[in-house]
Amino acid sequence: MSAERPLTGRTVLVTGATGGIGLETARRLAALGARLVLGVRDPERGRAVAARIEAEGGAADALPLDLASFASVRAAADRYAAARGALDVLVNNAGVAAATRTVTEDGHERTWQTNFLGGYLLTRLLLPVLRRGTRPRIVHVSSEAHRTGAIDWDNLELERGYGGFRAYANTKLAQIHIMRELARREPGVASNALHPGAIATGIWREVPQPARALVHAALWMIGGGSVARGAAPVARLASDPALEGVTGRYFKRFREAEPSAAARDDATAARLWSVAASQTGLGG
Repeated sequence: MSAERPLTGRTVLVTGATGGIGLETARRLAALGARLVLGVRDPERGRAVAARIEAEGGAADALPLDLASFASVRAAADRYAAARGALDVLVNNAGVAAATRTVTEDGHERTWQTNFLGGYLLTRLLLPVLRRGTRPRIVHVSSEAHRTGAIDWDNLELERGYGGFRAYANTKLAQIHIMRELARREPGVASNALHPGAIATGIWREVPQPARALVHAALWMIGGGSVARGAAPVARLASDPALEGVTGRYFKRFREAEPSAAARDDATAARLWSVAASQTGLGG
């Protein structure tokens, strides 16, 4: 990573920034000179994280944001736009892995809304300020789990056959589709996705014991590591000057990789964009 603090004077919004990969990514980007905006469900925890970053010599503010609520996403986007004229980097990091199927106040399966629809809506609403940013980038924190995912148009939100990992994998596949479609639609805003590594973070907190312990053990066995290890490639994708102009790509940690064949289907990506627009109340 460059020693010149490549993000000095630039603003970065990181969702899910009060713990895990999101928190460590925010700290790394602040050290690179960025002004951090922390998208957080819990404002009190968000303020504590902002204070920690400032104590470390960075700059950060907390922005209340619950991706499982369209009203919260819209309020956060409005609040950001009113306070700041531009956004340089958006890191869509927040996510959940829910063991049981529940429905949000908006009528959507919670994993689908939190991991996919909420991030899609936030991204769409922030596009005007991103277009005014300096060499703007969007980083979608996806997962190699997308390779087991499927887009079933008749069962998108798993009303039938719900499983926590299945729901998670499907949303990670959907993220990559939207990353690619966004790169096609917005050539002036770099849009890339990555698998940060098999990291045992708090995203698995809703998986009951002993299954959670087994998940964590499996992650370590396939090369998992600390949240610092997971945050490093996210921070790099958000900041590395060598990646200027790179868009529509998928990375497995630091190396560009080819996503699954299903994730490379352009017709599915275009249709999913339209479906997400309808589900979130946006135009195409």
